[in-house]
Amino acid sequence: MEKELDKHLEETMNTHGVLGTLCADQHGLCLGAKGSVATDTAGMVTRLSELAGQLDPSSEEDPIICIESDASTLMIKKHDDVTMAIHKAKVPT
Repeated sequence: MEKELDKHLEETMNTHGVLGTLCADQHGLCLGAKGSVATDTAGMVTRLSELAGQLDPSSEEDPIICIESDASTLMIKKHDDVTMAIHKAKVPT
C-alpha cells in the first residue's frame, strides 16, 4: 500500500501548478507527503475536514475545503478514512 500511495502522491505532484500534497489517516497521522505541505500539518488538515463536515451533517458527501491566499490554494478533501491536501500555485492573470 505504501508504494501505491507514494505513486499517487508523485502523480499528483507532476500535475501542473501543484506545489505539495499530503495524505493523512482518520487520526491525523501522516501517511505520506511531498513538496510544500509539511508532514506535521496532517493533524490540522484532518481536523479541518472533520469540522467542515459538521457544518452540514445531513450531507452524504464530505466537503471540499479551499483555503486561498494571493499566491496559492490549499484544497482538502476526505474520502473514506483518508484526508488529502493539495497545495497549488495560483495562475497569474
